[in-house]
This record gives sequence, C-alpha cells and structure tokens, in this order.
Amino acid sequence: MNINSRILICGWLFVMGSVSFGVYGKKDSTVKDPWVGWHRPVDDNVFTSTKGNNHDSVLFVEPELDYPYYLIISHTPQYAHLWRSKKFSWSSADWELVTDQYKIGNFYEYDDGVKVDGVYYIYEGGKVYTYSGPLEKSSGKWKVSGSFPHKKCDDIGIFYENGLFHMFGEHGHFPHGPDGTSLAHFTSRTGLGDWEMVNPKTVDPNPNGGHKYGVGDATIAKIQGSYYIFCDRESKGSPYKVTAWRSDSLSKPFQYLGLAITPRSDEVDDWDNYRIQDPDIAFIPELNRYVMTCNMMDKDGNPGGDFSRSGLKGKDTRVIGVFYSDKKLKRKEK
Repeated sequence: MNINSRILICGWLFVMGSVSFGVYGKKDSTVKDPWVGWHRPVDDNVFTSTKGNNHDSVLFVEPELDYPYYLIISHTPQYAHLWRSKKFSWSSADWELVTDQYKIGNFYEYDDGVKVDGVYYIYEGGKVYTYSGPLEKSSGKWKVSGSFPHKKCDDIGIFYENGLFHMFGEHGHFPHGPDGTSLAHFTSRTGLGDWEMVNPKTVDPNPNGGHKYGVGDATIAKIQGSYYIFCDRESKGSPYKVTAWRSDSLSKPFQYLGLAITPRSDEVDDWDNYRIQDPDIAFIPELNRYVMTCNMMDKDGNPGGDFSRSGLKGKDTRVIGVFYSDKKLKRKEK
C-alpha cells in the first residue's frame, strides 16, 4: 500500500469515527465532567410519534419486578399514558401500552415521581398523589395525600435519601417565560408536608443578580458520590436546553457544569429543532448507563403527526425523546 492510500484510509477512518447522533455538553462545559456528555442512541430517538402531544414523562425503574420499567407520559388534563417493558428501549415499539386513558388527577402535566418503601408519590400543582400496589392497576386510584409549596417551589424534581425527601423547583420570577430565576431546595421527612426551606438559590443561573436565565423542571441523581441536577434553562430569545449542575452535598449550592442536551436548531426536519426540556433521569442496569427522557419540540411541523386537539398551537409538535449518557457504570451506586 502506497503512502497516498494510507493517508486516504486514515482520513476516512477519522471522519467515520467522528460521526455520532448528537454528543452534547463537552464543548459548552465550564467544568470537565463525564456526566455532562449525552447522546441520542439513534438519529430519530422519538419514543412514539403516533400518540399526539406527549410531554413531562416520569420513568420508574424497578429491577425486582416482572416489568422493571414503567413510563408515565403526560398527555391532556383528562388522561396520561402508562407504558411498561421487560427490557429497556428508547422506542415504544418495544414497550407495551398499558392504557392511554391513565388517570392520576386532572392536571395537564405531572412534575415528578418517586417510590419509597412500596409507596409511589407523584407531585404536581402543589398536590402530592400516592398509591400502593401494581401500577397496572393504579389508574383512577391515586389519592391526594399531601401538599407542597408550589408558589415557592414549582415544576419540581424529587430525590429521596436517608429518610428525607428533597425537592428542587422553580423559585423567583423570570419575566421571559414560565420559570424561576433559581431552583429552591426544600426537605420533608414524609414527602407529604412540613416542607422546610434549605436554600432558595441552591441552583443559581444568575449569580451576579438579575434575571437573564430562567430555570426549572429539575431531575436529580447521585452518581459516583456526587449529586447531579439536570434542569431546563432558557433566556430571552433562546429556548429551553438541558443544563448540568453538581455538588458534593445536597446541603450545598450546585455548581454549573454546562449544557448537557441541546436542540438541533440548525436543522428543519427533526422533532427537536426548537427546544428540549423537562428531563427525567434514571439508571438502566442492563445498559450500564443513565438515560434521560425529555420533551422534544419543533415549530414547523416537519416532521409532523396527528396533533389535532392536542392543546398545541399552529404546527407545533411535541414528543418524548430518549437520551443516553456517554459514560457507563458497572452498577448503580447507593
């Protein structure tokens, strides 16, 4: 093989090795951290595009059950959708739709959920819904068992550890959208009430004051001894992106790491060419990695679907997309 052939082959290998389905965060990070990097498992990583307006998902991972994976997807104020699967997949083709008339309450969306000591908790609009038993039988059986201060902490994420429920949500007034100017941190021993403020600015995107950035819709994970929050961030004229934050203690403020997942705003034929938001993180043992389910939205209706009577305007479309962490773990740490 002559030298020119070698150069051509090396160049081809370099180009092919650079192809990916969207790797984010690294070039936009202010701090080097392996958990800022996320990617699409395939180019079109839409969970389903045939169920109308899908948004604000809650993913439960329970390896001990016959069906380890349950996904609640918000749809309309009347009903959500409930899916289940024995093996994890980014595609609904590998899941079973338990029901598309899944009833929790009368909310258009549901912020977050957690399971503690056999009890499921769902949070939305200042109300805490609970249920004990198989999720397949839970439709219409959720009870309002508590409350949370949603005027001080809204669009929340919930994390449970060592007997405490930790709540992170929108705090303060952001004038350019439905967000807070920071994420507040509250705790409760029951998860149903008696919430105590820990820090009104545990995540502060405006450390110099003002309201340039709005944040909300947090999701929390403990990874390799550190705590990570992934949440929405937007600014005037710049739609939602998912950002990453880290702290070595839940009682301390979180440090901004950078952009984790961003829309493909320079393309016109993708479901996510306008904004990506509302992440929900979970560790998937069979993949040895974390996944996030997120809202993906475009404004031009290309590609499109049946979004009539969906509550969206014009050609807006919104679906759930699944993203994988670049880094793997051998096991989930406790």
